Amino acid sequence: MMELDLMKEVIQLAILDLGGLDLLLNLLDTTDIRSKIGSLKILSKISQNVIIRQTIVNMRGLQRMVNNLDLPVKELQALASETIAHVAKFRRARRIVRTHGGIRKLVKLLDCFPYAAKQGEVIQKNLEVARCGASALWSLSKSSKNKEAIRKAGGIPLLGLLLRSPYEEILIPVVGTLQECASQKNYRVAIQNEGMVKDLVKNLSSENEELQMLCASAIF
Repeated sequence: MMELDLMKEVIQLAILDLGGLDLLLNLLDTTDIRSKIGSLKILSKISQNVIIRQTIVNMRGLQRMVNNLDLPVKELQALASETIAHVAKFRRARRIVRTHGGIRKLVKLLDCFPYAAKQGEVIQKNLEVARCGASALWSLSKSSKNKEAIRKAGGIPLLGLLLRSPYEEILIPVVGTLQECASQKNYRVAIQNEGMVKDLVKNLSSENEELQMLCASAIF
């Protein structure tokens, strides 16, 4: 299936019509890690389709993805987080992730630096998990209850640490989450107290226009 053009809507809907989505979600309940990873590689792409996102939620797919965040396999954690980021684009999906403990698990994935070993490959895997976790939190942070859940799970200091990262691919979802959450007074105070404003200002000098825009929005 990975050899198909999974970004084409006709392919995505064919997978849905032929019962493929049900099979892919069932693989998330197995104990075989390779099967889970293979399933999520496909789900992370086809879940960018609106109809498939809604069907995943109806099939209790989000709960299965949240359950897989606990498994200590970096690639699995990253793919599950990325797929959650795509699916959690509407209110019901965001609520399901919160009520099943997904926000606490995603915040935990941001804590990548204490475990970053000297090997470059290990650091890259940790950073990719953190990037995908931050992307999921960005999607989830459009709900006021989820913003509070991220704060209570200890997300603010971890987002502050990641804000000092030199990697733009991590900075975009981190700043995206912060600019969403800054609508709440608790976050505005914490962002100032954690010294994040200077980092937001610093990143205005980035050549990446999306990052510039998100930083400007957070500062506003």
